[in-house]
Amino acid sequence: MQSILIVDDEISIRESLTGILQDEGFHPVSVESGERAIERVSEEKPDLVLLDIWMPGMDGIEVAGHLCQLENPPAVIFTTAYDEYAVTAFETHAVGYLRKP
Repeated sequence: MQSILIVDDEISIRESLTGILQDEGFHPVSVESGERAIERVSEEKPDLVLLDIWMPGMDGIEVAGHLCQLENPPAVIFTTAYDEYAVTAFETHAVGYLRKP
């Protein structure tokens, strides 16, 4: 089973994504910041990271930049309300870019 890390500063988004993934049989872990994401990735070694772009402190683009330098980086799908960062997101080797409502 794939392990999934959800990274978003909005608790309602984390809860919504967690619920959707649990309905599909996954058991995701979620964190509220870029800094915690990097910590959890090193601890949990998730297969997939669902990553918001705008967060206080370290933003999602910066997190993805760190992750893509790992020896075995997780796949990253950006989940964001902003479409203007798609090109930058894919430059960090993201595999997807989903717009939140």
